Amino acid sequence: MKRLIMIKCIVCAVLLSGNAGCSMEPEITNSYSENTLWSSETNLELYLNSFYSLIGQSYYEPAIKDDAYSDMVKSSVSWSEQNVWAFGLVTVTPANNVFNNWSWGYLWISQCNRFLSGLAQNGGDFPEATRLRAEAEIRFFRAYVNFCLARRFGASIVLQKTLQDMEQKSFPRCTPDECWDFIAEDLDFAAQYLPLTPLQGKLSIGAALGMKARAMLYAQRWKAASDAVEELDKLNLYDLYPDYGELFNLRRLDGRENKESILDFGFSAPDFGYVFDLYYCPPGDGGQSQLNPTENLVSEYQMADGSNFDWRNPLQAANPYEGREARFYASILYNGAAWKGRTIQSYEGGVDGWSMAGGTTPTGYYIRKFLDERLPVQVFEASDLTFYFMRYAEVLLIYAEAMAEQNKIDEALFALNRVRARAGFTKNVTASTYDEFMSLLRHERMIELAFEGHRFWDLRRWGLAKSTLDNTHLWGVKPVKSGSSFTYEIIDCDGGNQRIYLDKYARFPIPQTEIQRNVLCEQFDEWK
Repeated sequence: MKRLIMIKCIVCAVLLSGNAGCSMEPEITNSYSENTLWSSETNLELYLNSFYSLIGQSYYEPAIKDDAYSDMVKSSVSWSEQNVWAFGLVTVTPANNVFNNWSWGYLWISQCNRFLSGLAQNGGDFPEATRLRAEAEIRFFRAYVNFCLARRFGASIVLQKTLQDMEQKSFPRCTPDECWDFIAEDLDFAAQYLPLTPLQGKLSIGAALGMKARAMLYAQRWKAASDAVEELDKLNLYDLYPDYGELFNLRRLDGRENKESILDFGFSAPDFGYVFDLYYCPPGDGGQSQLNPTENLVSEYQMADGSNFDWRNPLQAANPYEGREARFYASILYNGAAWKGRTIQSYEGGVDGWSMAGGTTPTGYYIRKFLDERLPVQVFEASDLTFYFMRYAEVLLIYAEAMAEQNKIDEALFALNRVRARAGFTKNVTASTYDEFMSLLRHERMIELAFEGHRFWDLRRWGLAKSTLDNTHLWGVKPVKSGSSFTYEIIDCDGGNQRIYLDKYARFPIPQTEIQRNVLCEQFDEWK
């Protein structure tokens, strides 16, 4: 069997936490036979590297687009997938689903199973540690892909554990327990045989434990989630980076110690960079401003003293962007913000503009987090900031939620307040009941993880997507200039369009093509 290998793409795809480059010298050929793939450790590593494109190669674009299905980000492009879905202009069906990643998932699972089958048959000449580590890497990726499928379609997906499974024409759906058990089994194996610290930018024990904590949170296996975090903490490798804003401006070549990163994707511009800023920078930079933070999000950023912001407070309404918490200034560009040696002008007639018609912000805000302030105005060369697939702050919030679900509120508060302390708050929040704590936790995940692709999925797993996203509107502000001063008008940035979220979106339909191809796979009742 011949398999085309694009060497340059594969080598570049593995710029994960660790070395920024790769010293391997591959055998140069147009194609590799199956035997060649397993003929040396160098070729084995190249084969493994091809799976790392699953993580972060598009920087934060997929994450922020996921958040645009929630209440924190508004698309300024009227015909975007996020808008047409939210307003019910395109109905989700088994034949047409904007969230469908079924084919993507099973293509990657097939590749994982093919690798594992080939390793079992041809890997006997490799050292045992190499074989086990290679299997651990692939089982991590298989668990991640299965998690992505379960997050969309519920945990009753089609489990295909081996290459032989993939070759069967028909296969039934699994039970949720079978799905989560299989994901946990793969990640437990990965945690056992991956290295303690990344080797040549590869996966580590910490990555496997962090991914297990995330998956078990979705599975509502609270003890398994908190146990995974406790095992990760025993490694004594991870901590919060001191400065939230600086964290998202780190480059691989900076060489700074960053214990917050559990798994990241490092870029190396200009040869392997990304062009994110062009699409999300303000028009005053020459950017397209395609996705913008909403007032729904911005109002959640607290004051520096930990009190809540409130537009009904006359002093706060007169100066809404003064005295806010540090994460606000690291994440949001607002009217009057200092940016690239100039001042943001997000009002009608300003260089950054305000409009409901697209091409600028309909919310009054632009994203700051993830943008490269080093890039000059009107210049969008490839950039090289770091994408964090998983960071320690998320792990702490996973632990906080899992402990609260086990009725251990004190432990949950301790983890939550660690995250808040890094944000600059000097007074701990308190809660005496589960409901009080979960209100704090949900707020903290919204703010700490803003634009990192969690909000939409969080609302679904909490059972809050219907109340948050159905029969609602997203809100923004319209800065109104009068002389040298401004007032701010709260506006419906959906233009009066009502958002729609159906109960059955709790799990999306199995694609019609799968139902037709796989006679043993039954559609969910709510989608028949």
